[in-house]
Amino acid sequence: MKTISVVIPCFNCIQTIDKALQSVYDQDYKFIEIVCVDDCSTDNTYEHIKTNHPFVKLVKNDINLGPAASRNKGVRFCSGEFVAFLDADDIWFPNKTNIQIELMDKYGLDFIGASFTINTNDNPSTVSQFEIINLYNLAFKNYFPTPSVIMKRNLVCFNELQRFSEDYDLWLRLAKDKCIMGYVKTPLISLGKPSYGHSGLSSNLIKMQLGEISSINKILKERGSVFLPYLGLLLNLFVDYVWFLSGSYK
Repeated sequence: MKTISVVIPCFNCIQTIDKALQSVYDQDYKFIEIVCVDDCSTDNTYEHIKTNHPFVKLVKNDINLGPAASRNKGVRFCSGEFVAFLDADDIWFPNKTNIQIELMDKYGLDFIGASFTINTNDNPSTVSQFEIINLYNLAFKNYFPTPSVIMKRNLVCFNELQRFSEDYDLWLRLAKDKCIMGYVKTPLISLGKPSYGHSGLSSNLIKMQLGEISSINKILKERGSVFLPYLGLLLNLFVDYVWFLSGSYK
């Protein structure tokens, strides 16, 4: 069986990390190693994990690096053929990794992600829909919340200079390089907070959208041609912003 290494960046998450880790322990798929990267927490997160979760590989940053660099660093401590990601305030549903590994094997995928719910424990029993995602699709929408992703370990290379939407930047680069990417429309994770509008980096909606525009603009420059889906991205970002202002964003 293939080993999956899950990397969890941790920053002042002592209130949520136990639940996140428990969701990994509860996976139907058992060939999983866990790497937590403490990013200079001040609430004893590091000590808490060290004391209460002895089977977790625990890494401590000397300075605050942010999520992109922490994920890259965590991957260097992974031994699995595949790497997954989880944030310390999110959870996986028990069948997440089993469903995704089966689909990766079936379709020869390099990368797979899934849909999400927010603050629920509704674990689906079956997968409703699955589709292959390419660069054209990704230009209209970031399909992949980072905690939903499993990918081949050698593909992980987050841009550490990009503070916002660094995940989308990597997904676009992988799609440009013809990685085979799949998307499960059934929610397999629950996020502790919505993507936009709450505390944390993701609450910085404008900066996130500028990060997305910067990411796809780099792809445009590399391609050296007009890329029609860029217009789709701009429209999607505008709609997100209007919904956010109206309080209707989900």
